Amino acid sequence: MAKPIVMPQVGQDLTEGTLIEWFVKVGDEVKKGDVVALVESEKASFEVEAYEEGTVLELFCEAGGSATVLAPLLTLSEPGETLDKKAKTPGSVADAPPAKSETISAKTSAPVGQKANSSSPLARRLAAQKGLDISKIEGSGPKGSVVKRDIEAAAQVSATAPAATSQSTVAAAEPAPTTLPLPSSEDDVELPFNRMRQVIAERLALSKRTIPHFYLMAEADVSDLQIRRKAHFDITGEKLSLNDVIVHATALTLLEFSELNAFVSSNGVLKKAEINIGVAVSVDDGLMVPAIANAPHKNISEISELIREYAAAARRGINKSQAKSTFSISNLGMYDVEVLPIINPPEAGILGVGPIKRKVREHRGGIQGRDIMSFSLAVDHRAVDGAYGARFLQSLCKTIETYNEFS
Repeated sequence: MAKPIVMPQVGQDLTEGTLIEWFVKVGDEVKKGDVVALVESEKASFEVEAYEEGTVLELFCEAGGSATVLAPLLTLSEPGETLDKKAKTPGSVADAPPAKSETISAKTSAPVGQKANSSSPLARRLAAQKGLDISKIEGSGPKGSVVKRDIEAAAQVSATAPAATSQSTVAAAEPAPTTLPLPSSEDDVELPFNRMRQVIAERLALSKRTIPHFYLMAEADVSDLQIRRKAHFDITGEKLSLNDVIVHATALTLLEFSELNAFVSSNGVLKKAEINIGVAVSVDDGLMVPAIANAPHKNISEISELIREYAAAARRGINKSQAKSTFSISNLGMYDVEVLPIINPPEAGILGVGPIKRKVREHRGGIQGRDIMSFSLAVDHRAVDGAYGARFLQSLCKTIETYNEFS
């Protein structure tokens, strides 16, 4: 029986993506872990890895086409199995009619007055933001799909058209999108948001507009931890960062404080069974947050390796993690600044990591200079109250100070 490889879900609200490139073709042998395709979502590109072995029997999407989350991208054979051309699965690339015929069929089957064009996820988001009916916009993308440039062109036309009188009296449920003022000097430089910055802007504006944030701050004495970390390096040669420790310690603490490992909406809280720690990575003109899946049940070495691997891929514009984060960490300590992070919706909280500073502290009956690291915790007040968040942060700092899980 043929084994499907499906389009993974790598974002909180990702329903589809664009298949950028195939790395296999029909007849190729595929092993577990092989990268078979490159898919692009609204915010990043990510590699699709095979989780089965076999020979490629069918490809279900053309390069440049849309791929639906959890729908088959390709099928692999069992040993000795061959493709039965008479029994192909509908929707395969081999069965797809020519692009011209497909376009004509789609248009003739659409309801009167409505276009049956496809559109990219980003185009639909922009259309909703600008109040445009995407079904009435002519597409210029692959197979006539509506893409970002089509929305921007339609928005310019809409901006010059007189507004209906009835619309001026309707109270908007969401703030109206703003437009940049015209340059007042020829030296002014206009920089429209690229796709990544647009998604970041939308998600963080939504977060600050709809989530009642409260912030808590604390410090942890990491002097002894630094000594243990250095001793581990001297013995094994394995270099583990403080950030690796913080990720693991946070995951372990969330085992006890499970109400912070949750998704929050206007009508309730969904406590997540698996703890996936999102690690914010700065990339060119943006931010990506790959997630370490099931982090409490990984050792520090595994976490360190995944963080390095995911960060390197993120800086190439690829999200290698297929997990959805349930709690995130933003570490800006290397810049010697404190941070008050914004919650990544729909998560219930986010940890901000500040710098290490040498401070005078009482220690073991004396006064010493100690390495003190600062932390800030942003919490969704709809999910938990201040006392619960304070106990979590207090427990996290203690876990970090006494951490000795070096393998």
